[in-house]
Amino acid sequence: MKWGFVAFPKPPEDYLDFAVENGFKHMEIDLFSPQQWLSRFHAARVRYLRRQIEARGLTVSFHAPYPLNLADFLPEVRVAAVRYIERLLQVASDLGAEWVTVHPGYGLGIPTLEWVRTRAMEELKRSLDRLIPIAERLQVPLALENLVPVSPESEIVFLLDSPEELRRLLSEYSSPALKVCIDVGHAEVSEGFHAFWSIAKERCVALHIHDNDSRTDLHLVPGNGNINWSKILSVLHEEDFKGAVNVELYLDEHKVAAKRYLERVWGSVGG
Repeated sequence: MKWGFVAFPKPPEDYLDFAVENGFKHMEIDLFSPQQWLSRFHAARVRYLRRQIEARGLTVSFHAPYPLNLADFLPEVRVAAVRYIERLLQVASDLGAEWVTVHPGYGLGIPTLEWVRTRAMEELKRSLDRLIPIAERLQVPLALENLVPVSPESEIVFLLDSPEELRRLLSEYSSPALKVCIDVGHAEVSEGFHAFWSIAKERCVALHIHDNDSRTDLHLVPGNGNINWSKILSVLHEEDFKGAVNVELYLDEHKVAAKRYLERVWGSVGG
């Protein structure tokens, strides 16, 4: 296991020394903020970043932007999202990234109408059918992230918000290029970390770490919510998890505080 963090909101170059100084071994580059838009990762920048990352003994992954919808109902919009991921996979390969984390997408409509979720899942599969062969060729896996269940009053349906839906999707794809990133905070609002872990542990490359009150996705510093981190880290220790535990918090001081807290818990469970 290695401690990591999601590099956001600053450019990844600004986090290189921060990572080393605070004992992080992995950095997941989040592409949401303007200074990290994919169009800015030109060849010279990618070469420079790769040298700097390797010189510091770090590993790296990417996180595709959250609004990107691989399950969009409009073909033109979905195809544009797929092309974005195609380009991202190539940049990730050039950078030496170990995987690309992606949100599975969402459907818009009344959530109580079953066809909304069914249609969104069909569109996601169309996207994966196109992207998985590319990920295989470039040897950069896609890591699907579980999302947060929404209120029945909402007009959006997030995919992979339950362990059962994740299980069904994974059962249809045996490719080693399709992995999972378990977002522990999202899982807490659903059926809990252990329910997702029992399904995805063989394909899990990373966790996203933040805390909440078990009802809302709050992105609190671990130890300030309801999540039982001792139980989670005990599982990772017992299963000899080799992936990255990535703190997903906005402020740098919160990234560091989260790591220090988790290290103390890790030590108490025998890690």
